[in-house]
Amino acid sequence: MYITNIKGTKELKTPHGKSIRWLLPKEIGVPNFEMRYFEVKKESISSEEKHPWEHEIFVVKGEGIIKSGGIEKKVKPGDAIFIPPNELHQFSNVKEEPFGFICIIPNGCEDNVKEKK
Repeated sequence: MYITNIKGTKELKTPHGKSIRWLLPKEIGVPNFEMRYFEVKKESISSEEKHPWEHEIFVVKGEGIIKSGGIEKKVKPGDAIFIPPNELHQFSNVKEEPFGFICIIPNGCEDNVKEKK
């Protein structure tokens, strides 16, 4: 078993107003998926991206807009979202409070964005 707390994980900042915390990275031995926590600041919009892997997302705080597959949807705490592989997607915050969500992806897909030690 492995237990961590969000407060004990390093926060990495992106140029587009997101922060990422790797909660369960492959480095701790997870066999299939990695869990990350994102926060998007007030009035921030991430860049549009697409990847050859899926995303499973669970909103935990704030409200945001997820644009995916040409559709924009407002999301709130308790919403779960699936973004298929290779689908263009983008996240934005619509409130004062940070928009926070958990995102799960297959192991190793975003090693290039982890902070190098």
